[in-house]
Amino acid sequence: MRNRPAVQNSPLIISVQSLSSIYVGSAEVVELQEAERHRTSAEEGTRRFKLDFANKADSLQRQIEQRERQLHQLETDLKIEREWRQTLQNDLDRERDTVAQLSTEALQINGLKKEFHRLQDENIQLKTICEDQEQALEELGSKLSESKLKIEDIKEANKALQGGQVWLKDKEASHCKLCEKEFSISRRKHHCRNCGEIFCNSCSDNELPLPASPKPVRVCDTCHALLLQRCSSNPT
Repeated sequence: MRNRPAVQNSPLIISVQSLSSIYVGSAEVVELQEAERHRTSAEEGTRRFKLDFANKADSLQRQIEQRERQLHQLETDLKIEREWRQTLQNDLDRERDTVAQLSTEALQINGLKKEFHRLQDENIQLKTICEDQEQALEELGSKLSESKLKIEDIKEANKALQGGQVWLKDKEASHCKLCEKEFSISRRKHHCRNCGEIFCNSCSDNELPLPASPKPVRVCDTCHALLLQRCSSNPT
């Protein structure tokens, strides 16, 4: 066989080889750049993920802390609510006891009120009886006094008649002999045991013993002055 002559590297071949080398190098550079971009993008994604995760973690932590504070506040409010309910229950129990006691006292008061009304009715009845009896006693005393006065008047009239004195009758005098004031229920008639005339109490509020009566008896002011004058002028 005939040997082919060795092909020498021509400039064209060198250029193609150079271009191939450049192309291969460029492809590697592109791949490296693409890998770098992917790495950078991945790192950026990772950084963003970490940042987002950290933000979410902080947000969740804040939410957890807020929930814990709310839970603590709710527990405190619940405790206060329970204590308040217990206080209300205690107050309600005391009010019930008070109501029961007041009901018992009300029943006792009603019983006492009925007893009071009964005693009041009895008191009214007894008072009426006492008033009737007092009125009867007053009437009896008045009649007794009138009887005594009539007896005294009769005695004095008899003494006056025996001594020659005039004894004026009650119906014959309507005014006081001395002050001339009219007789009434409050202004009673009184006989002077010396002259026998009729006077009011103010004009006959004197007592002296008389010859017909050693015991001091009622005399009018005029007779009183006259008798005292006689006694002073005749001491024996």
